[in-house]
Amino acid sequence: MESQETMELEQMVVKELGISMDDLRELIDRELEKIEFVKQRKAQLLEMEQLVKQKEAEVDHVDKLFDNATRAVDDCETLVKSLYDQIGMTYKESSSEDEGSSKPTEVIEIPDEDDDDVMSVGSGEAVSKIPKEKHLLREAMAAMKRSRQDVQSIVEAIQKKSDGPQTRFSSHPSSPTSSVGGSNQASASNDMSKDGDLVVGMRILGKKRTKTWHKGTLISIQCVGTGKKFKVKFDNKGKSLLSGNHIAYDYHPPPENLTVGSRVVAKYKDGNQVWLYAGIVAEPPSSKNKMRYLIFFDDGYASYVTHAELYPVCRPWSKSWEDIEDVSCRDFIQEYVNAYPNRPMVLLKSGQLIKTEWEGTWWKSKVEEVDGSLVKILFLDDKRCEWIYRGSTRLEPMFSMKTSNASTQEKQQAGQQRTRPNVGGN
Repeated sequence: MESQETMELEQMVVKELGISMDDLRELIDRELEKIEFVKQRKAQLLEMEQLVKQKEAEVDHVDKLFDNATRAVDDCETLVKSLYDQIGMTYKESSSEDEGSSKPTEVIEIPDEDDDDVMSVGSGEAVSKIPKEKHLLREAMAAMKRSRQDVQSIVEAIQKKSDGPQTRFSSHPSSPTSSVGGSNQASASNDMSKDGDLVVGMRILGKKRTKTWHKGTLISIQCVGTGKKFKVKFDNKGKSLLSGNHIAYDYHPPPENLTVGSRVVAKYKDGNQVWLYAGIVAEPPSSKNKMRYLIFFDDGYASYVTHAELYPVCRPWSKSWEDIEDVSCRDFIQEYVNAYPNRPMVLLKSGQLIKTEWEGTWWKSKVEEVDGSLVKILFLDDKRCEWIYRGSTRLEPMFSMKTSNASTQEKQQAGQQRTRPNVGGN
């Protein structure tokens, strides 16, 4: 049917214009080629295609450079480990700055791009594999330079020790292998493959400097001072040497192990973003809260989560609130856990007007919704909404009750302070 209509149209064009459809198309194309706008667009399109090809070539080149750099760094690290074995020293996978500190940092970030694990020796073979484009590899080169200095310092230290009358680990001063034997003993005591139920190679969660938690793999267990540190290689790049209270199991704990005050990592929702963040269990599941757990996060926010959104901390402190950095949040959590199940809360209804504290000022607000122990507050001035724990002294009725027996001066001081977003009062 369509071919018949096409034929009829061609016949009509020939009859009216005296040219065929093919001739008409060629005529239109020639006229279009003469238009300046079309010429410019074609030139721009050609230029764009050339730029795309150029960028693709540059990307391939950079990828090759980084692949070469990665292989070079791995070769350097292999050489250093071999050298350590030959001189009888322990190759510790931590930076020299961390070892020199009297009190090790709880969270030690080791980004992949500048890995403190990488050490290098000045062998021609290793250096020849490093690309010449130093501006792209300056971070890797800096790491290897620091490592070379560390190796030199270690060799000098060993030489000095060998000249002395006795090494720290030596039981036979005259034995030429006493220094090596001592180092092997240190290696056995400093590096472990297992600590209780924590085994090298297992999946785990670790805390980063951003205070967010990320999934990764446990790659080593080390004795640092009088305690243990656990090194985690994160799935999204980077490594951290962490304390036991800053790692969590990558599974959901049995409900009977989750009591009020339990230290957990839970899903933390901020708008459309979801993070993993540390907190404590503030309320167990019940029919009143739709069988969810109420979590007080370390930054003061409160939220309901399901059992599938919880991960238990591996080595929590006996007093879980002592792991919270913010002093006011820590004090509130301690008071809350010790007083539980006695926890006064204000009774609110949707549409109710109430004064709510924010940034040290009391604002007119309205109750939008009540969900178990939480209330959704709408600030009338800026139309901003926020979920707040109904026992928080940011709510004016709770604040009045807590300060009813206090002096006027104490009330003013309490009203001026505000460091917790929505959990407790000051």
